[in-house]
Amino acid sequence: MKKWVLRPRPDAEFRRKFSKYSGFIQNILFARGIKTRKQAETFFELAYDQGLNDFYLLGDMRKAVKRILKAIKKKEKLAIYGDYDADGVTAATVLNQFFLELGIKPVIYIPDRVKEGYGLNQEAGNYLNKKKVKLVITVDTGVRNALEVEGFRKMDIEVVITDHHAVPDDLPKAVAIIDPHKKEDEYPFCELSGAGVAFKLVQALVNELGVKRFSVGFEKWLLDLVAVGTIADLVPLLGENRVLVKYGLVVLSRTKRQGLKYLMEAAGISYEREPVRSTQVAFQVAPRINAAGRMDHANNAFMLLNEGNSRKARKLAEQLEKHNRKRQSLTSKIFDEIEAMNFDKEKAIIAGSRDWPLGILGLVAGRLCDKYSRPTLVYTIEGDEIRGSARSITEFNIIKALDKTSDLLLEYGGHKQAAGFTLAKKNLRVFERKIKKMADEKLDRKDLTPKLMIDYRVGPGEISGRMLEELKALEPFGAGNPEPLFLLEKAVVQGMKLVGRGQNHLKLVVKDKSGGQRLECIGFNFACQAGKMKIGEKVDIVFNLACNYFNGGEYLELRLVDIKLSGKNA
Repeated sequence: MKKWVLRPRPDAEFRRKFSKYSGFIQNILFARGIKTRKQAETFFELAYDQGLNDFYLLGDMRKAVKRILKAIKKKEKLAIYGDYDADGVTAATVLNQFFLELGIKPVIYIPDRVKEGYGLNQEAGNYLNKKKVKLVITVDTGVRNALEVEGFRKMDIEVVITDHHAVPDDLPKAVAIIDPHKKEDEYPFCELSGAGVAFKLVQALVNELGVKRFSVGFEKWLLDLVAVGTIADLVPLLGENRVLVKYGLVVLSRTKRQGLKYLMEAAGISYEREPVRSTQVAFQVAPRINAAGRMDHANNAFMLLNEGNSRKARKLAEQLEKHNRKRQSLTSKIFDEIEAMNFDKEKAIIAGSRDWPLGILGLVAGRLCDKYSRPTLVYTIEGDEIRGSARSITEFNIIKALDKTSDLLLEYGGHKQAAGFTLAKKNLRVFERKIKKMADEKLDRKDLTPKLMIDYRVGPGEISGRMLEELKALEPFGAGNPEPLFLLEKAVVQGMKLVGRGQNHLKLVVKDKSGGQRLECIGFNFACQAGKMKIGEKVDIVFNLACNYFNGGEYLELRLVDIKLSGKNA
């Protein structure tokens, strides 16, 4: 059970400064680290043109544009080299759509997650060389591939890198490296996704070529892809990402891409009747795109996003849906197997098996990390090699931990809270000991208690449609700007029933402790809670406030995150 923790409340001076906002909005702004009126205005007023930074502030952008335009003019064979996750696939599609708009069909290369792994590789270089490719543009990858870029150069293939991952000391000798993490750059926002960086490159290219060469609104019609990639990669939805996602969700609701339409239909998203939310993309759209690379090959997802034929797009969407169901089943099976190993006394979870497919290990690690609040590394054994995925909590930077064990690793890369790694099997035990030692030294037991960080305790009669409208101004929600959690205490249970196809969901009706406000709640996969309470009992609930669109109407709904009988410790 997660511990319920109310976030710190702002002091009187903060409340005076932000008196134009309601109490719960003040609490949320304070929790997001917003300290000035200017920051608040920027947070709420997401103007598209003013909210995006100058693409030429990204170092090497001019070099990249110059080399790509040269390739276009000389009609050189071009290739887009992507990654197999949703961010990489959407980034590749952004760039591919740019070239198709100019009548150019680039070679698309997305490596196989299992057979090739992440990043550039020499076999791919050989393939591209046979295709007579002269320029490779990477998206969402490449910044850690100095050796591979050198190999490409020896085959007379030049490389332009666009990436958003942490930058190593030894940079590849590419024509240009566009990565917002480069320290020498002047770019004011370093948290772009791979799709976001690819979009900035397209913006610069369109600017150089002139908008008249492109269809009306071409740039903005790419934002649905950028939104999906940005949300899927869990980069903070703050700053420029907030702008890209806000407008991208609008485009997604009107998307022209047949594949995205069918994918949303398969996920049960009524995009034509209601606004598409960032949480729907995160939990329903992105996993289905990712399922292609996890269970088969990411080329299927790329084809889906780029397919204009309705019949073919539907077939591809159905295929991804099947992969996603299989992915869900395998993820649950491996999760249960690791849970049975009992890691309660460990400050880091490290587990592996020959039988676990590499493609879903990141999902398993993420679920374990979330439930047990500790760094989690899950791996598979392939011959003499160990390949795995890691997920971590904010108190433990997993990429720094891997940096300190780099002498044992064949390759690795990622972010503070998510990474992948490969090492020789003979080094596994030493690697495990080092990671566990770092976790023991860095983490306190309090860090290992899963927490629900609650933004606001609501008072009697306070929940209203106006509150929901104010909440909408805080969207889009995601990493860095989580959907606010509210606490309602001593609510009286008036009615409850199980709903849904498998009777897995709990529909609850409560009245607040004043007895004056009747509220409808839905708890997805909360069926197990039904036997723990009775009509007339008082409960404390943690929830998201949402709008339920039904039969053309809009209804206020409390979406349960946790529930307990009043007076019981969380």
